[in-house]
Amino acid sequence: MLRSLFLTCCLLTATSSTASESNFTGYIKSFAVAQDGINTSFFSLQESYQLQNSVRLMWEKFSENTSGRTSARTVWQVHYELGPVLLSRQQSVDSSTFTIVGDSYRLTDLKNSLSDETDKNQVYQNLDRFNVQWQFAQGDLTIGRQAISFGSARIINPTDIFLPFNVQTFNQEYRTGVDAIRYQVPQGELGEFDMGLVLGKDGKSENSAFFIQLRGNVDGKDLQFAFTRFAEQTMVGAGIQTALGDYGFWFELASVNGETDYIRTSVGLDYAFTENSFAMIEYHHNGAGSDDADEYLTLLTTLPYQRGGVFLLGQDYVIPSFSVQLSPLWRLGAQAIYNLSDDSAFFSLSAEYNVVENFYMDFGFYHFFGDEITLLPPGTPILRSEYGTNPDVIYASLRFYF
Repeated sequence: MLRSLFLTCCLLTATSSTASESNFTGYIKSFAVAQDGINTSFFSLQESYQLQNSVRLMWEKFSENTSGRTSARTVWQVHYELGPVLLSRQQSVDSSTFTIVGDSYRLTDLKNSLSDETDKNQVYQNLDRFNVQWQFAQGDLTIGRQAISFGSARIINPTDIFLPFNVQTFNQEYRTGVDAIRYQVPQGELGEFDMGLVLGKDGKSENSAFFIQLRGNVDGKDLQFAFTRFAEQTMVGAGIQTALGDYGFWFELASVNGETDYIRTSVGLDYAFTENSFAMIEYHHNGAGSDDADEYLTLLTTLPYQRGGVFLLGQDYVIPSFSVQLSPLWRLGAQAIYNLSDDSAFFSLSAEYNVVENFYMDFGFYHFFGDEITLLPPGTPILRSEYGTNPDVIYASLRFYF
């Protein structure tokens, strides 16, 4: 029944319009990736090379509609992405750098891959947006596949459960879409009341979610409150963004109760040294994780990691970053994620160059520290750290927007 209601609503549109406009845009991206080899007591992998490509086509149509004394603006949105991935040898694509969308929080979906599962090279597809929005004076109603995000923190958002990106993913420009019926009402100049139903596979309650989000500004402080019911779990969260002297400050908290109880928090500061240099640091506590690396592999099958948007395995993290605009064309950045629970770390360097208008080049390097995976009798693999077994990665990319 939910599927029929959802699909029927997606086909609705206004009966009359006075003006309309269509926009067609997109991008082409290509990431050339070299990955170091891995040699542990559990397994060994040779060096590998990838070419991760992405073509995103985006169409939007705007129309002004009138019916009697009421009027509304209707916006249609469709985004489709095609991702050919070429590999130097037979292996699964590293999902930490290339996102392959599953069925999480999608009612139904296209087949992920257009290739045979046994093929070394794959062509992935993603219908990432397919929605219609009615913009009324009282608020906006959006039905279909759309992006939904939560949170006040800069890097890890504890209240965000709807398909957040892994921090190692290269292409994070557009947030992954979920299937939802959503209503947003402005509250003053800076506030908003936001509520919605997110539909998972087959519309079943254990795969779906309901949320309410409130945003507002009080005395220059941006405040956020969130309530989400997902996978028969209840999450209550809150956040704040403000200034402390010359520093920017944020704090976000999420408490989850149900079959699995845990608390996640993020708190941080940022500071602009000059007009062109900027630094920030964030501390994140992940109550869904573990302070014992031996338990990491079993965590991946638990509810927070399957449905709750959690991807970090440890409990406590420090995340510093620094960026500098060297010139109007060059930007450099560095970031580290240090797992205080097991003393492992992920460090990244990046550079961006604006070749000409709408055309960019990117360069990056990922380096990992920590103890490697080991094999215990009678052949049981045990992670000794979160990042120790990850291979170093270098990449270069081209991006063109049209």
